[in-house]
Amino acid sequence: MVYRYFALVILLTVPLWIAGYFIDTAPHLPIALPVSALMAFLPAAVALVFVWREDGAGAAKRLLARSFDWHRTLNKLWYLPAILFMPAALVIGYAVQKSMGVELPEPRIELLVIPVFFAMFFAAGLGEEIGWQGYAYDRMKGSALQAALIIGTVWMVWHIVPFFQTGRSTEWVVWHCGVTILLRIVTVWLYVNGGRSVFIAALFHAMCNVAFFLYPVYGSHYDPVSTFAVLGIAVAAILWLWGPQTLARFRFARD
Repeated sequence: MVYRYFALVILLTVPLWIAGYFIDTAPHLPIALPVSALMAFLPAAVALVFVWREDGAGAAKRLLARSFDWHRTLNKLWYLPAILFMPAALVIGYAVQKSMGVELPEPRIELLVIPVFFAMFFAAGLGEEIGWQGYAYDRMKGSALQAALIIGTVWMVWHIVPFFQTGRSTEWVVWHCGVTILLRIVTVWLYVNGGRSVFIAALFHAMCNVAFFLYPVYGSHYDPVSTFAVLGIAVAAILWLWGPQTLARFRFARD
């Protein structure tokens, strides 16, 4: 059923991919965001239909209600990495680029833009994570890492067309695809340690996009190569400390 879910999400996305080549949003937005980005709401929509058919309207309402299930996260300290992980990774990536002599503009962050971006990307994050984590992940077998890699691969493929529609080079897309898979592993890590909260997954998803589109000026000069390197080290540490089987058994936890 999960793989049918993935296939239907991708199939329903095709018209939006096509529309992305004919409808130009650039004059209306300060960031590179094609109209195909509206696909963000399809994973949740398809998941709700599947749950409705499987278990009835009540189950679909319960899945939708998980949009704000922050009560599942008993240890509120998990909100810190959910909020700060990606901004910190990009700050480190910026420092790496600077140290290599790359000419970068000074960061220019308009404070009034941040809540607008956050609201927009949190809504989109819920549109995805209700499906990817709340529906698909909870129905997958195998280790947490295996499930993360499967969902991450689907997530990556699903994004390739929009990546190209932003005018990026093939090299950029290839490296950012790697970033996408690493971010799904981090999302699963936060999800399982955050009490399987869709809210914390959507929060992390939103902060990734907010950080990306503010780096350092509306997403300009973002380098997926340095970001992949930083995230690769961070994910390796997560796998070593929490273990690939569950991503939730901290190596140094007290019994």
